[in-house]
Amino acid sequence: MPSYRRAHSAAEILRSVSPRERVMMLRFGLDLDDPEHAELFVSGVRAADDAIAAQERWERENALR
Repeated sequence: MPSYRRAHSAAEILRSVSPRERVMMLRFGLDLDDPEHAELFVSGVRAADDAIAAQERWERENALR
């Protein structure tokens, strides 16, 4: 079954982080202006999106039984 989620670009993901959230992340050592940190954050967001999509597929498939 195809996924209907649209993949977001790294730039879209980074733009979606509010200034307030960026300040909070900085307190924990994650600077989204640092390319390495931004890449790590984006890969984490994509992994979470993939896990959520997989869970939704599993729930749909098992609801049909």
